[in-house]
Parts: sequence; structure tokens; C-alpha cells
Amino acid sequence: MARTALYGSKEVDPLLVLQTKVIILFYGMVTIVLVLGIPAAALLSNAAEKVKYTLDLAAVEGMDVAAAATAGAGGSTVISPAFNLTLRVENPRTFRPWCLDRGDVVVSYSGVALAWGRVPGFCVQKRSTAKLTVVPWGKNVHLSQELRERFVSELQEGTAKVYVEMKLHYYANFGMAAFAPSTGMVGISQELTLGGRDE
Repeated sequence: MARTALYGSKEVDPLLVLQTKVIILFYGMVTIVLVLGIPAAALLSNAAEKVKYTLDLAAVEGMDVAAAATAGAGGSTVISPAFNLTLRVENPRTFRPWCLDRGDVVVSYSGVALAWGRVPGFCVQKRSTAKLTVVPWGKNVHLSQELRERFVSELQEGTAKVYVEMKLHYYANFGMAAFAPSTGMVGISQELTLGGRDE
């Protein structure tokens, strides 16, 4: 025979009361998670899109036009260039910093990788901008005679362009234990003009 308890003027099964409380508690928790979780997930999902990245070329070394022009005819030219790049990151988010875990960078000309390197991890505080210097470099990079001649000509005319590609890995979780870190990768591609300087 089931036990009953007297609530006011009614007899109620305590097991039924407990079941009701558990159901109310469960649906209350689900509602709280949905109310807080959906906006947080939305903020995390588009966080990478809101952050702005800009690349500038501060300096170039190892791209000597004269040396490239006087290389032996018919052979390839060997260069060891280094590019001093400035990465500017603008974090418009109001509540949390934007953190990059690590990254890779490649600088190429006409499909040939001239320099490469790593991008160190760093954080940009909320509603602020940070600058980072990245120095990819290459060693003993071979340019064919045709590519060398075109490259030298474009350097002298001030129209030589290199293609910079960065892959940056980010993470963010609002600092709340209830949410697992949101991780992903941001790709930055930009064409930079070398100019007509003898580097």
C-alpha cells in the first residue's frame, strides 16, 4: 500500500511530489542553459568574424636586385630572403580578450615559397588593438631564370608583389567553466607590394 501525506485537506503521494519537483528542477535547468547558452554560443561562433586583421610589410632583406640580375645565365638564382611583417589585430569584443594560440605564415612569389615561419601565440585585450612582428625567412630558395628575370624587372618598376598567407589558430571560452573552449582557425591572405628598392 502506497504511503500518503496530508497536504492541506488532500492526501498526496510523497513519491509523486518528489517526481514533480525533479521534473520542475530539470526543465528549469534546461531553460537556464538555453537562455544563457544560445546567446553565448552565437557570440562564440561569430567571434572570429568580428576580429579584424591587417598585414603590413615593414622591411625586406636578402632580395638583392643586383645579385639576382648578375646570376649566371641559364642557371637558377639562390636567395635567402627575410620579411619583417607587422600583424595588426583589432578586437572589438566588449567582454573578453581574443587569444591566438599559434600560427604559420608563408610568403610566396608567383607560386614559389620565398619565406616561411611561425606566428607566436598572443592575446588582444577587449576593445583594443595589438601589433605583432612576424619574421618569416627562407634559406637557399631557387628561382628559375625566367622567374628571376620577371622578378628583377618588377622590382625595378616597383610593381613586384608577394603573397602572404597566415593560418592562425584561436581559442575562446568567456572564462566560464560551463562552456568548453571554442577553437578554430582564421586564414589571412594579403598581397603586398615590395616596391622598387634595392633590398
